[in-house]
Amino acid sequence: MFFDNFEMKHCTTFLFFLLLNLNCLITSAQNKIINPDDITIARDTWGTAHIFAKTDAEVAYGLAWANAEDAFGTMQELLIIGKQMMGKKDGKEGAPFDFFVHSIGTEKTYQENFTQISKEYMTYLDGYCQGVNAYAKANPEKVILKKAFPIEPEDILKAYLVGFSALSGAVDKVTNIMEGKYDKEPDSKPAGSNAFAFAPHKTVNGNTFLCINPHFQIEGAFSFYEAHLHSEEGLNITGSLFQGGTCVFMGNNEHLGWGKTFNHIDQVDVFELEMHPRKKLFYKYDGEYIKLEKRPVWLKVRLGKIVIPVRKMTYWSTFGPTYKSPDKKYYSVRCPAFFNLKAGEQYYRMNKATNYKEFQTALDMNAHSMFNLVYGDKDGNILYLCNGMQPKRNPAYDFTKILTGDTQEKLWTEYYNHKELPRVENPACGYVFNTNNTPTNASCIVADNCTNKEVLKYADMRYGDNNRSHRFMEMMEDDKKYTFEEFKALKFDTKITKNSAFWKSLSGFFAIDAEAYPPFEEAIQLIQNWDGDASGESTTAPLFLFMLQYVFEEMEYSDVPFTTGMPDTIPEVLYIEAVEHASKSLLQQYGSLKVPLKNIFFHRRNGKLHPASGFPDALSPIYTKVEEDGKQVAEYGDTYIHFVEFDKKGPVKIQTLLPFEATKTCENYEDELEMFNERKMKTMSLDKKEVLKNAVKTYHPVPSISSE
Repeated sequence: MFFDNFEMKHCTTFLFFLLLNLNCLITSAQNKIINPDDITIARDTWGTAHIFAKTDAEVAYGLAWANAEDAFGTMQELLIIGKQMMGKKDGKEGAPFDFFVHSIGTEKTYQENFTQISKEYMTYLDGYCQGVNAYAKANPEKVILKKAFPIEPEDILKAYLVGFSALSGAVDKVTNIMEGKYDKEPDSKPAGSNAFAFAPHKTVNGNTFLCINPHFQIEGAFSFYEAHLHSEEGLNITGSLFQGGTCVFMGNNEHLGWGKTFNHIDQVDVFELEMHPRKKLFYKYDGEYIKLEKRPVWLKVRLGKIVIPVRKMTYWSTFGPTYKSPDKKYYSVRCPAFFNLKAGEQYYRMNKATNYKEFQTALDMNAHSMFNLVYGDKDGNILYLCNGMQPKRNPAYDFTKILTGDTQEKLWTEYYNHKELPRVENPACGYVFNTNNTPTNASCIVADNCTNKEVLKYADMRYGDNNRSHRFMEMMEDDKKYTFEEFKALKFDTKITKNSAFWKSLSGFFAIDAEAYPPFEEAIQLIQNWDGDASGESTTAPLFLFMLQYVFEEMEYSDVPFTTGMPDTIPEVLYIEAVEHASKSLLQQYGSLKVPLKNIFFHRRNGKLHPASGFPDALSPIYTKVEEDGKQVAEYGDTYIHFVEFDKKGPVKIQTLLPFEATKTCENYEDELEMFNERKMKTMSLDKKEVLKNAVKTYHPVPSISSE
């Protein structure tokens, strides 16, 4: 009997591997070698890449090549992270990335779920990988880490998983545990965005208007890239994506368009495990003790010119990846993005949707763990959706806090579908919007489904309206119909409104008697009389800004007060100290209290400073950092602007701007930053003949052409 079982076991194993190999052969046969001569890249006046080919996979190849030409170094970052090679690249500074990727079970999730990815999308990814690999082979001197190549579709799928896990906030939670700060929330970054859409009955000409305006990093892995993708298989879309993205993340095709904004949906839960008092690594679960699964990892860490293996231990509980804190407690972290491989494919389906129904079908995949969505189309539909993979949590527990991981009652495995989340669909007033504010305020009416308190509890983690939402509503006129130019002007507004919680929280400053402080009387009065305008010509905005920066630094505030208002009562003495600091800074640097904002704020592009305007949390925002030379240089801001107007046949106007693309290729074309400072837009087209006619350069993605 033993030998019978042995033979049966090995026959079954042989058949399994035979079928697996056959499947690989079939997949390989489908993913034919792409001929780059069948792909055309057209660069317009601004250097934007328009990719034309017969198949979607060929277009993906062209996108990969064009993006690599422009930003190959940045492209490689996320891929290297996904392949757990940051330790080889950056030594001990990079090793924590590899630890995180291993600890969240990236490889296991891939192995358990890759068969759910459609062959169509895998073929598309294969085309993309061929493009990246071809560029790396043709430009070996630009490759950061040789062992990271060649890349394969599985690397892209893992990169999306890791990217969404990072954006979801899981890295912060794990870092807090490992550093013993599990009860302290990290400072939030000023990642934001604007998006709004007007229905035909809200516009003068009866067309649909859509504004897409993400505010994100100006440089780095999460900076934006712009492209136009056009195949003969139904792909024809223009918009923005992160460096190394395989599809357009937000933009428009011939039928519809959408923008995304950062939402404050709770996606990461932390559970403290109740460990056995004597048995090592056993934790209590439903009245029994279960042993943690050990998942050791050998991190490859570069030290000088050598790479050494460093062994680290990670664990896995019923709740997911588990970590040991410095005080020897064990915490499990659970996040929807850890278990999801379909984020990239959902973007692909959204790119190819031809109507509202098909777009909704793409949303049915529920593969994006976060981001609000604002949508408009040629049929006049508009939509706001607080999108995300929101778990169905047990209402008996408060998951906003650290919970004891001791029972199945706290283990969530299902998610609300997008139709159960806060949304506004085709409101009678004809507009929807989001500026990272509460999902309950997205139009003239309260968002649907918000009566479900359990959904809203975790979908609105930063409750309230920020300056941008207050200002947007302040400018909206219920009975007014807007022209396209008036619609665009809403986005470029630079005012701080007095209706916001932030402004009202400054009441203590506005109550100060300026005459009681003679040395600073003029400065105090200037700020108290400021109308909130932060245009480049404003001479009071810098004084207010310097004062505000001082208060925020002293109180250790992030950007949260722009939504909630300052949580503390600021003592008058601190305001006076802040005014003194602001006054001295301006007088020492510029010799006056009244300095135009454009002389204070700058964008740095290719070593050159460009004047800037705007203000933190204005509809046209800017967040700066002080560089070594003392200049206030933009770090976050209007990273991409996209307006589209649809009539019943499709887009009649597409106007975009990618002002901060600091790439080598872009230096050879007109600079969009100059246009941005003048509030001018460039015109984009989805028409192949028009694009090719006006292109300043057309070529195939082959080494001989690219290297010229």
